[in-house]
Amino acid sequence: MTVLTALEAFVLEELALGRGIRALDPDEDLLARGIVDSLGVTQLVAFVEERFGIAVTDDDLVPGNFQTLRRIADFVARKRAAAGAMP
Repeated sequence: MTVLTALEAFVLEELALGRGIRALDPDEDLLARGIVDSLGVTQLVAFVEERFGIAVTDDDLVPGNFQTLRRIADFVARKRAAAGAMP
């Protein structure tokens, strides 16, 4: 399972549950659509840290890192690369 696929599955199963959303475009603005709200960001950060073994700092908590599935996947790749982990 790719990072992008894992992120989509988490968002659909945990954050968009009951909204009738079956798929997400990797570039869809999750924040603007209200799919991810402030509580959802907290849940998403916890998932990303646990699933991908990275630490999300306060400086990382900017919309640019969590706006779309693709941006989250890119953020994960950058953090893993900086930590010397495989993408």
